[in-house]
Amino acid sequence: YPIPSYMADVFEKGPNWVETPQASEESILLLPTEKRQSKIYAIDCEMCLTEDGKELTRVCMIDYESGIVVYDKLVKPPKPVIDYMTRWSGITEAVLASATTTLAEVQAQIVPILAPKNGPTSILVGHSLESDLRALRICHSRCIDTAIIYHHPRGRPLKPGLAWLTKKWAGREIQTRGESGHDPEEDARACVDLLRMKLRNGPGFGEYKTDLESIFERMARASGRGGPGSVRSAVVDHGNPGAMHGARANSNVPCTSDQEVLEGLLEAIPAHEFSFGRFTGIADALGWLTPKTTAAETPVVPITPAEPSPMVLANAQAMLNNQLITLYASLPPRTAFIIFTGHSDPRRMASLNARKSAFESAIRGGKNAEDMDKADWWTASDGRELEEEVEKAKRGLLFLGVK
Repeated sequence: YPIPSYMADVFEKGPNWVETPQASEESILLLPTEKRQSKIYAIDCEMCLTEDGKELTRVCMIDYESGIVVYDKLVKPPKPVIDYMTRWSGITEAVLASATTTLAEVQAQIVPILAPKNGPTSILVGHSLESDLRALRICHSRCIDTAIIYHHPRGRPLKPGLAWLTKKWAGREIQTRGESGHDPEEDARACVDLLRMKLRNGPGFGEYKTDLESIFERMARASGRGGPGSVRSAVVDHGNPGAMHGARANSNVPCTSDQEVLEGLLEAIPAHEFSFGRFTGIADALGWLTPKTTAAETPVVPITPAEPSPMVLANAQAMLNNQLITLYASLPPRTAFIIFTGHSDPRRMASLNARKSAFESAIRGGKNAEDMDKADWWTASDGRELEEEVEKAKRGLLFLGVK
């Protein structure tokens, strides 16, 4: 993606590129509350082929809230067109003959829409949005790509087509003009509809849950800078990660303490493109490390969580903070650093699971419910409570950064 220089310097802009300016957080906070909300615009561009490659010939932008077309221009390419690519672009020689607007003029008109002077940076929505931004030669910081937030049925790295997505999830057909080509307004409106449906139905809408391939298997198939198989992964964790989630990783480092996890990560990072480690100090201090309970055992997990002393928790937090600082300092530049808190308090969930296992084991062993103490029964109400506790335990926080 064409990324502005104030976010990263990994994208090298060629001549005639522009970028939307960085918004001042302080100035935004001074705005009235109702004006702090970013505008959202859907965009679609059409291109024709010139002797210098594909060049922008039409751009259309739609306001997400109102559905009003805020910008729609034919664009005169700098060099003569050698292929109008009408089947896709919808552009013909006759259509483009009236175009007088240049790319530079389009940039000058669109950038103020994306980065208004007295407001927050706008959000841009599109399908395979990097292609539109490259045609516009604009770097923008806030993008939503429907080719990313919706999945191809065969999984990554394949991208779903816009017409297929609109038919599948919005229940209507687009791009049906045959040899007459695409209509950028129609495509932009399709992106609006897909985003609305995603927001209405939640982040899992439009995704396929049948892909159970391990992330480590997926990375092993990826082509890094050294070609296929060059993306190496490591798991550094308590216990024996090679027998669990790290079974498909290139390297596994079993640990018995958070200090060993830190040391293992510091050693693994230089030789691996992806390294996973788990610190359990705070979970241990909170009493969240629940022992595995067999059906024959009496559950030992307390129903009412006991709070740790403030001093114990503060020490665990300080220790984790120092470990993360050390880890971050060791990372090479341009490394993605992802911290997620894992789960919330699992103790009530673990207690209910143990009760359920004990009851089911007793029934399989030939006991009748009437012969058991009612306190040991597993009821539909208990099942609903377990479902609720599972959802609670899944809650967590995720922090993303790039060094």
